[in-house]
Amino acid sequence: YTYFDKLYLINKDGSGLTLVYQTPDGSLISECDWSVDESMIALKTNDVNGYNVSIYTIDMSGTVLVTVLSGVTGAAGGINFSVDNNLLLYSYDVSGFESPDYRQLDTHMFIYNFTTALATDLSTDKPAGFLDTDPRFSPNEAEVIFMYTSNDGISEKMVMKVNLASSNSRALLFNNAKMPDWE
Repeated sequence: YTYFDKLYLINKDGSGLTLVYQTPDGSLISECDWSVDESMIALKTNDVNGYNVSIYTIDMSGTVLVTVLSGVTGAAGGINFSVDNNLLLYSYDVSGFESPDYRQLDTHMFIYNFTTALATDLSTDKPAGFLDTDPRFSPNEAEVIFMYTSNDGISEKMVMKVNLASSNSRALLFNNAKMPDWE
């Protein structure tokens, strides 16, 4: 679990608290995802305002392995490993907009490929003025489930899915819903 700038590992029964990682610059660890084989952890760090984002992976000894996103302005989140650890799914506000109320203007979903070190935009058909956030791989990793909403901060939130073989295959799953997950 995360606690400010620290990441801890603890047994299910509450015993064995172990510090796994501490950010070197005091940035906050706001999201993490542990790979299925438990060999890597993806972290999203940011400042107290939610910005100055970095997304990177560490091993179980706390060594930084790969930096996926850093040195950008704007919001990011929704990190999720593929089952084989070759891909990392995340969202990022490509507008780079930052505001005190953490409003996002143009958030897209991306898949980072660790083999090629390239990120692919999954939101190329998303209309302007809308956000694709909280992405998660489907159990067979052929699709991604995500939240879709207007960037106005007050409109209805919808849970949608997209087929990875065809990014223009958006399908509505649930109206008035958020924080999607396949589990």
